[in-house]
Amino acid sequence: MCTYNITVDEAALRKLQPTFSREAFGRWLQRHVDDLVEDMTAEQHADSPIAHTEEEMKTIVAERLRQLDAGEATLIPGEQVFAQIRARYGFNG
Repeated sequence: MCTYNITVDEAALRKLQPTFSREAFGRWLQRHVDDLVEDMTAEQHADSPIAHTEEEMKTIVAERLRQLDAGEATLIPGEQVFAQIRARYGFNG
């Protein structure tokens, strides 16, 4: 676990939610940060290859090869594939 210090305009917070105590706001903020991290983690791995087991990947690849052999799929140039990977996963190397 990490600890971060943040600065919150207490006057603006009181206007927004007069009943928030410092402790209540801390609990509320922690819950939202936890939810945000969970959502971001789920989004990041939803389509990632590491989200699949080895057997699932074998099945996915076999289906893709079947589609290619049957003429049901379109080939995409390698540079376009790498550009999509860089854009999707933030890989700049």
